[in-house]
Formats: sequence, structure tokens, C-alpha cells
Amino acid sequence: MESVKVPQHLDLEDVVAWGLGALDLLWVVGGFTVAWWLYLALPGPLVARVVFAALPALVGLACGVLRVGELALRDWLAIAFAYALRPRVLVAD
Repeated sequence: MESVKVPQHLDLEDVVAWGLGALDLLWVVGGFTVAWWLYLALPGPLVARVVFAALPALVGLACGVLRVGELALRDWLAIAFAYALRPRVLVAD
């Protein structure tokens, strides 16, 4: 049997489940875990608990699944955060 050359220069992310990579899946599972914990921990009526628990679930889902161009939403948020925190220097003539 002949050996086959496999391209090694491709930067492809490994797919773990449902087309998501490991970090993507971690964001989704983490968001839903925090949402479930909030749902169980918060007192009050059902509607209020669902509303408060929906926020971390949506954040985890958005950061894990949404992509804009080639980058995930969490990468765009990190870029925007780094841009906002960059040092500003006034150059006077």
C-alpha cells in the first residue's frame, strides 16, 4: 500500500459535535449551565426566573455559534475590547 501525502499547512479547527469546535461547545454548554443554575437558584415566579436565566444562555449560544466572516463573535468582542483599552497618545505638532 502506498503512503498518501496529507497537507499539514491547513489551519482547520477540530469539530467535536454538531459542527462546533471544542471552545465553541464550551461556550454553549457553559452558558446553558449558568442559565440552569440561575433558574434553580433564583426565587420568584416562573416567568422572572426564565427571563433572568435566558440572558446567560443567549450569551453562551451567541459566543459559541455566531460567526461574522471568519471570526467567531467572541473574537470580535475581544478585538473591540482590546481596541477600547488601547493606550491613547496625543501627538502634538
